[in-house]
Amino acid sequence: MIRLRVLAPKEELEYLKEVHGEDRSKLFSVLIGHFEVLQNRAQMLLSLIAICLTITGFSGPQIAQSGPAARTLLAIGLSFVLGAALILVMGPLQLRWGTQRRADTVDNSLVALIERRNTRTRKYHVASVVLVIGLAGYMGSLLTYMLGL
Repeated sequence: MIRLRVLAPKEELEYLKEVHGEDRSKLFSVLIGHFEVLQNRAQMLLSLIAICLTITGFSGPQIAQSGPAARTLLAIGLSFVLGAALILVMGPLQLRWGTQRRADTVDNSLVALIERRNTRTRKYHVASVVLVIGLAGYMGSLLTYMLGL
């Protein structure tokens, strides 16, 4: 089995040059495409958050009135869901143009774009985990309500 290793940003740029050649505009386009994928996935999570909050607006009060366990789980779940939304808005969904800033060389600018992409990807993963925890709390409150616990 061939093992793949995680590349540092400078190594990744060199690898992209091997794959795509020295055409800097092509390399820039590839990296901008990565941001588009990240933006689309973050928007998908934000849509899931919006659905969760909308459903809670309708059924939340009734679930909360069913007892302290359901109320606590609902509050915890919603807190994590809102936390995930905040992480997404402050991370992957931040609007920054690829040409807005540059380093001293084009290669260093491309490395900086890779670093920014990696940071936003980490925030996306954190937001995903926080959202799953929030949804688990929300589902726990719903189960508590439905089972009458």
